[in-house]
Amino acid sequence: MRNFGPKLRGASQTVGHRFGVLALAALSFGSPACMAQGTSAHRDSYWLSLCCIALLFAVLVLARWRIRSLKVHAREGDQFLRLRIKSLEREVADLRHSQDEMREFAEHDDLTGLWNHRMILQRLRQEVDRSRREIVPLSVIMVDVDNFKNVNDTFGHPAGDLVLKEISAIFQRMVRSYDWVGRYGGEEFLVILPGTSFVSARRRAEQMRKAIEAALTVYEETEIQVTASFGASSGFPSGIELMIQAADAALYRAKNNGRNCVIATELEPAESPAAPQRDE
Repeated sequence: MRNFGPKLRGASQTVGHRFGVLALAALSFGSPACMAQGTSAHRDSYWLSLCCIALLFAVLVLARWRIRSLKVHAREGDQFLRLRIKSLEREVADLRHSQDEMREFAEHDDLTGLWNHRMILQRLRQEVDRSRREIVPLSVIMVDVDNFKNVNDTFGHPAGDLVLKEISAIFQRMVRSYDWVGRYGGEEFLVILPGTSFVSARRRAEQMRKAIEAALTVYEETEIQVTASFGASSGFPSGIELMIQAADAALYRAKNNGRNCVIATELEPAESPAAPQRDE
């Protein structure tokens, strides 16, 4: 923002200085003439001095008017710049808000608010890399709502959507700040538990299973109760494919085992891939 204050003060001082110099010059011009030429010359010199003073006064008044005009324009310019800066700041804030909304839409599931399929797999890939780099265990849990088609067929798809929202809220309440939960597809969910061992993962999956079983979803004065099957895999994976396949196979066994239960698989270290896996 430009500052016109120093320039205006300088202009005012310059005009005052010049006015003083010219006034002294006019008076000095008249005094010698008086002494040399008598009364008539004195009168002429006197009126000439007055004209010069009047002219200088007019110049000073005009200069002061110009300075005030410059000050007004400077204030108006400053005000315009402030308003423009505020306008630009609002535009930047709106743009950032729009970018955040677009990012939210691109990364999250519209219905549940959880990470979508693409993003949850990306988070899993990052956690697998970190597990291998820092040599810490990693666990994932695949969850499938039991007989979800019956909910949609009996109560309608809006009721089914409400059930999925309720289950998503349960997950969000029960996970830690550094865990990841995403909607894997349809009525399937994927939970990523960094730094979690086989025993801890199985225990937490059982806690989630009981929470879903105990929850009641109210839809148009009707209480809907559902259960879910859990398949967990834990260990030190060499890639996300291994973890997904192990968790999916455990989930399949949970479904065949009567549903509403937890089957967990412990992965063997990457150095001995041919060693058997342990289920529980």
